[in-house]
Amino acid sequence: MNTPKKIVITGATGFLGKRLVAALAAKGYALVIFSRSPDNARKTLGAQHEYHAWKGGSSPELDAAVNGAYAVIHLAGASVAGGRWTKEYKATILNSRTRGTHAVSMAIVHAEHPPEVFFCASAVGYYGDAGDEYCRETTPPAKDFLAMVCTEWEAATKPAETKTRVVRGRIGVVLDKHEGALAKMLLPFKLFFGGHLGSGRQWFSWVHADDVVGMIVWSLEQPAVRGAMNIVAPEAVRMADFAKTLGRVLHRPSMFPVPAFVLKLILGEQAWIAISGQHVLPEVAQKQGYTFHFPKLERALQEIVVSR
Repeated sequence: MNTPKKIVITGATGFLGKRLVAALAAKGYALVIFSRSPDNARKTLGAQHEYHAWKGGSSPELDAAVNGAYAVIHLAGASVAGGRWTKEYKATILNSRTRGTHAVSMAIVHAEHPPEVFFCASAVGYYGDAGDEYCRETTPPAKDFLAMVCTEWEAATKPAETKTRVVRGRIGVVLDKHEGALAKMLLPFKLFFGGHLGSGRQWFSWVHADDVVGMIVWSLEQPAVRGAMNIVAPEAVRMADFAKTLGRVLHRPSMFPVPAFVLKLILGEQAWIAISGQHVLPEVAQKQGYTFHFPKLERALQEIVVSR
């Protein structure tokens, strides 16, 4: 009987992490999970996995787990929507990503038997507010705060490239019924007060959560995939079209837009997330043959908000 391949995961208790753990376990991988609260993680994810406490820095336990692992998946980082963007919280957003990523990278560098692949999450915020420009994996980064965070986040994976294949997954707006942008929009729509955010002309590069998990798992098993990989659906839409499609799926109107100035009053600088946009293309995934579960927005929304 073959010994299951070991995968080390950080950020496993987030809504993407939980889905990813389930998918990897179903494929027979042995999972080693690093969490700030391993007891809570065990209650959430199940006792069948191995757990270690981790506060985002280097540790002997991390070094030992990475050595001999098949893959490392790094998802951990403070939520960009977890609080107003004060100077202190912006530092938390940045440091939680760069410190943890550097620690994982150095564990790989020091490993006698390094993993075959290191997947590190990033985000399409790398491209900034790109207007109508197509954003491919080769498009250079923007200069705003989120772009700077993504650039430094990805740079922290560079040391690991000397020892393993590195995949940097630039994740788009993940559609989920309970968390994220869609979850926040559902109640106003259900109450007949739904509408687009900001001008409505900004591009909205969405992706179904099943395709995020699918692309991560797929990238681990595709030796040709390395470097940046955009994790978005093939067809981005403008925000106004997203709102209209959501209204159609819910049988509700999309008639009450929220102007940019209102979002800025409520959210401060964090409103940038809602009023900026980018038209991102998943060129690497498409060229390497990934098959999307939900390539079309309307079908994705039907599955999320109607079928479940």
